[in-house]
Amino acid sequence: MDLIVVTPNGEAFSLPVEQVVLPGAEGEFGVLESHEKFLAPLVPGPMEIRLADGSSEWAAISSGFAEVTSSQVVVLVDECFKAHEIDLEHAQHSKAEAEQELRDLFQEIGDEERRARLESAIVRASVQIDVHGRYHS
Repeated sequence: MDLIVVTPNGEAFSLPVEQVVLPGAEGEFGVLESHEKFLAPLVPGPMEIRLADGSSEWAAISSGFAEVTSSQVVVLVDECFKAHEIDLEHAQHSKAEAEQELRDLFQEIGDEERRARLESAIVRASVQIDVHGRYHS
């Protein structure tokens, strides 16, 4: 089956796969060829890509949607980073910076939009750190 990952910048990648495991809003789910057609919301998390040779690749994805048909999975997300593309030091720095800013913000009242952006930045960086670790273990 084909896996196609699309971001606002265009197609991130497309490749044949045996299975893909995605972070769904209701929990992690796997898709094999000949799966029933459905559309599922995705949350930020690791995406496991199982290849025909039995190996796995990992990618960190943001929230979005997965459109599944019997022969293809199209993942529509804002961001997607394959494990080998992740700069661990940058992700760790981004996470620490956002966590500090969020701690500072909790002392202030009323900036919910900024708080939500910071919490989202922490989740994205945490996913990248997780995927980097899975790839390099």
